[in-house]
Amino acid sequence: MEVITVKTHKKVELIDITEEVLKRLPPKDGICVLYVPHTTAGIIINEGADPAVKEDLIMAFERIAPETLPYKHLEGNSPGHVKSSITGPSLTLIVEKGKPILGTWQRIFFAEYDGPRTRKIFLKFLEG
Repeated sequence: MEVITVKTHKKVELIDITEEVLKRLPPKDGICVLYVPHTTAGIIINEGADPAVKEDLIMAFERIAPETLPYKHLEGNSPGHVKSSITGPSLTLIVEKGKPILGTWQRIFFAEYDGPRTRKIFLKFLEG
């Protein structure tokens, strides 16, 4: 198992981790599982060519779970819990010859919803 460490700089941000994932994959066929063990973060695949897509996603997440709702969780990070429930904590990727099968514009993003923090992503490669 590999660990990718990400240092975030904003309360909410999407960080492209595609290159970090590629560095850790062996030149084989198999399955790659990425897991984020944090309740206010997630992981997604989406377009990475136009930075406006990240901005649009963050705007939409903010509208779905705004800071202004009367949340009961006293820690103050309920919007992050809601957003991470939407994006989820894991991805499974098909890998051929050490490269994940992604669409032309697709990239892998770590999703921070309660930063800034130092976060971990666990990567497990299963040959086959």
